[in-house]
Amino acid sequence: MSQINVNTIKDSNKGAPDFPSGVNVGGITSTVTLGVTNLNPTNVNVSGVVTATTLDGSLLATGTPTLGLGVTINASGLNISGVATAGIVSATTLYGDGANITGIALTIAPLNYNPAVFSQASHLGKASGIGLTFNQGVKAGSGNVTLSLANAGVAGTVVENFGVGNSVTYSNGDTITITPTADLSVGQNYHLSYPSGAFTNIGGDVSYVGTAYTFQARSYDYQLWVWGAGGGDSAQNQSSISHYSSPVQVPGTTWDVNSNGIDRSGNSQFAKKTDGTLWGWGYNSKGTLAQNSTAVANYSSPIQIGSETTWSEYASFSSMAIATKTDGTLWGWGEQVDGNLGWINDSNNIEYSSPVQIPGTTWATGSYKIKFAKSIHAIKTDGTLWGWGSNDRGQIGVPATSQAHQSSPIQIPGTTWRSVGGGSQNNTFATKTDGTLWGWGANLGGQLSQNNRTQYSSPVQIPGTNWNELVSSAYYAHVIATKTDGTLWMWGNGMRGCLGLNQGGDNPSANNYYSSPVQIPGTNWKANMTAVGRFRSAAVKTDGTLWTWGGNYQGGLGQNNTTQYSSPVQIPGTTWYEISGQGGGSGGFMVTKQA
Repeated sequence: MSQINVNTIKDSNKGAPDFPSGVNVGGITSTVTLGVTNLNPTNVNVSGVVTATTLDGSLLATGTPTLGLGVTINASGLNISGVATAGIVSATTLYGDGANITGIALTIAPLNYNPAVFSQASHLGKASGIGLTFNQGVKAGSGNVTLSLANAGVAGTVVENFGVGNSVTYSNGDTITITPTADLSVGQNYHLSYPSGAFTNIGGDVSYVGTAYTFQARSYDYQLWVWGAGGGDSAQNQSSISHYSSPVQVPGTTWDVNSNGIDRSGNSQFAKKTDGTLWGWGYNSKGTLAQNSTAVANYSSPIQIGSETTWSEYASFSSMAIATKTDGTLWGWGEQVDGNLGWINDSNNIEYSSPVQIPGTTWATGSYKIKFAKSIHAIKTDGTLWGWGSNDRGQIGVPATSQAHQSSPIQIPGTTWRSVGGGSQNNTFATKTDGTLWGWGANLGGQLSQNNRTQYSSPVQIPGTNWNELVSSAYYAHVIATKTDGTLWMWGNGMRGCLGLNQGGDNPSANNYYSSPVQIPGTNWKANMTAVGRFRSAAVKTDGTLWTWGGNYQGGLGQNNTTQYSSPVQIPGTTWYEISGQGGGSGGFMVTKQA
């Protein structure tokens, strides 16, 4: 077999010759041009041309050239103008994670969407989990991610733009998220757009082509937790008296928090679900749980009250309860004492084991529009406030001498009442739309904040004009309230440290009473998220932390002990939301928590 060692190969007519079968072409490492038209790689061995700069010809014996002109050969391989062929993978199966593969076959695609396309968001809030998880590591490119209102699946009004963060790198499997600065609206459809080029692969040579999709926002799932109570009060399906000194969960994750969703102020516990149903457990011997029977004295797990799905707000005291519906009606059940159920004129010890309507269809719905203790108060849609029931201490808001008890609603003067969310069995508190706070009734512990202990049978103003909606007071006369600036204030009877002022013993003394508001340290207390029980208090901060203090009988503070605390101590967790307290000796607190 012959071998030709030359620098330039041409035929006698200066054309490109045909080589005989089996010829070896080699030794032309410095050639500039290999002017060959027909190289048959089956029969011709071409070697030693790694430094050639141009291959001007075909690698086929006949037919259309597969590479043609402009093909360069260098140490990295073959390069065709406009197409990078270095490292071409022609295999049909790839074993490995492909983390180092680059080239024209690479694509960037989302593996997971949160929330899923056309689905509901897993939460409302700030929606900090909105984002994409890609099939490989990427880094931020350029452009803005846009969150808009969705109109029939098409982007409408822009809610917010989010920069992608130039050069920020995300490892394979990381979720790239956006966090809106404002809460999303329940039930609203949103359109999320990621523009082309917003992200590139780690090497920066391939850009994400972009996407847009629609989802719907819904509220957080909420759990319900209780502690301190025994027997059926804890909803743990136990018949024995078991007290819990740390939180235990009530089954379910759809408890409602949007309209005074829980109540633990009486012998029975009540909570509403997001579907508008109302549930209760605990004491039932007086018909308190509205089961149309008193055959079962106690229920140790939640049982639905009626079949309605339109319950709004509710409140309870001792062995009776009231609730509003979304149609503006007001209902009551349980044991009537001193006419406090509002439909039997001054009759006592009448038991109703199913809801009975209190006259009227314009009762206000929503948070803190009704209050139930020995007297009942409710606001109507026109801003008027009405009271009935016991009035032995002037707690209805009319002189006790003229109206010892009232078995049908009587109006409290004024038409700008905003909320009536607190009060004990002997006094009442309410706010007006101008932010002022008013109280009336018994004042033995100075809880009416008048710098005295005088009883008042008509409303007197508590100093200040920036009070939040909820003020709470217990059987034993201490009061807790927040202001719009995030501050927390307490006054009244401070026995066992329930005022959180780092003082207060087990016995009453002059030093334990405050007849004007005293501030608890901090400016990030959450509006309307406070509660009290028997010589104990609790409040939630804006960071979702929960704090308790005061007497700790049977673990009522949820601290896993029975130690008394005279200043706030934290219960573990950062997603606590709404809270309700129980006044009885074994009572504790009931709190909702983001799931």
